[in-house]
Amino acid sequence: MNPSKTTGESTQPVMVDTKGRKVYVLSDLHMAAGLNTDGNYEGTENFYADQSFVRFLDHLQQQADGKGALLVINGDFIDFLRICTIPETPDDFRCWKEVLEQVGIQKELAELESSILPKEKEFGLKTHDYKSVWKLYCCIRGHKAFFRRLARWVADGNELLVVQGNHDLEWHWPAVQAYLRVALERYCVEGGAGETVCRSMKARIRFFDDSLVLDGRVYIEHGHRYEKITFPVGGPVLNNGTELNLPFGSFINRYLINQFELSYPFLDNVRPTPNILNVLLKENFGKALRVITWELPAALRRIPGQYIKYSLQYLVPLLLLVLLPVAAAITTYFRLNRSKGQTLPFVEGLTIEHLLLCALVYFLTHLLGRFFLSLLLKREPPFSEEAKRILKDNPTLDAVLFGHTHDPEQTTPFADGENAGTKKQRYFNTGTWIPVFETSSADVRFDKTYTFITIDLTEKDPCKERLQRWNDDAGRVDPMLLNDKKKKK
Repeated sequence: MNPSKTTGESTQPVMVDTKGRKVYVLSDLHMAAGLNTDGNYEGTENFYADQSFVRFLDHLQQQADGKGALLVINGDFIDFLRICTIPETPDDFRCWKEVLEQVGIQKELAELESSILPKEKEFGLKTHDYKSVWKLYCCIRGHKAFFRRLARWVADGNELLVVQGNHDLEWHWPAVQAYLRVALERYCVEGGAGETVCRSMKARIRFFDDSLVLDGRVYIEHGHRYEKITFPVGGPVLNNGTELNLPFGSFINRYLINQFELSYPFLDNVRPTPNILNVLLKENFGKALRVITWELPAALRRIPGQYIKYSLQYLVPLLLLVLLPVAAAITTYFRLNRSKGQTLPFVEGLTIEHLLLCALVYFLTHLLGRFFLSLLLKREPPFSEEAKRILKDNPTLDAVLFGHTHDPEQTTPFADGENAGTKKQRYFNTGTWIPVFETSSADVRFDKTYTFITIDLTEKDPCKERLQRWNDDAGRVDPMLLNDKKKKK
């Protein structure tokens, strides 16, 4: 099997035998710290579908045929980047110590207390394994209903397959994997399933660093390696293996976007992603200027040297789009005043003609900035093209499944018989389970969340049901409504 990677280091996918069981694939839950002690969600939380997911798994269990099923969460299951809760009280540190002991990590209270740096108190804990376990504990504590139902799903004989994404690279640590198993086993026991059943469920929870292939026919990968900003340069760990090697985009999330999500909780959910700045400019122009002139440079100073090129690639266009038009408009005003020999204060010197001319200069300079932006920012190829490359190199595959973009897709990349005889190879993107705010879209919108796909490898076409959506209001599964905007020749 050749996964045909175009970005990052190529690895071989793990082969998974479905044993004739149905497979349900979804992605991008982005679960953070959930409910706090006040009964409110933390400001950086994006996942509010705990009870909806419980009802979704109830529905899937009712469809079971006695053989069990596989649930694949294809990346960004837990959003470790959004979990900023740190231990503060003596009880917090004692709890942290006890949680670590459950996964075989021994730390003294004084060691844990001294391990938290001043920067972590502001931005959240870093990526060491024992700090990542604390973050997972916070997530499970804040989403109890979700994880109780997930535990029952596995205890009932089903499997849980977790694929690593760019927001949950922490699954790299064995201790983090172990704590999910421990927590689900504890909920299983509390649910009365019996200790023997609960102990056996650990083997039905599996983790995948990169990708997997179901019965040699369906390729599944999160997809973050196909976007340079979300895939790390180098190996998975740094500092003698004690910390994770995060991609450029993760630093921006950690040190910049998290701060704004406390005021604008869904800022990172804006699609397309470059429109985040446009939304901020519209909502709070002063805040946007502060982002460009103060917050962003401060965040960039914390980014490792290997991402300097990426920093410049994104900083220069921002300057062109925001600061350059403002500077051009102000410069135009002062040049007009100097040409007439006026020495009036700035506001008193304004006239209708001046305002119109300055506005025109601002508008034209902004258009010029957008033109340069299109030249400076090299667009990544669409994920459908990456899927097509994988399918072309592996004609025995029936389908390729990605996540990551939060945009559900389903296409048939090749014309009839072009690549694999009469087989129609397909590409799917399973979308997300969090709200998405599209600022530029011609889709028939309705709703693009709660999306998934059912795979049945006993069928000739294993993905014949195509993309579906859990309709929580009606308590049923509906087909996903998507438009094909390709122009007919």
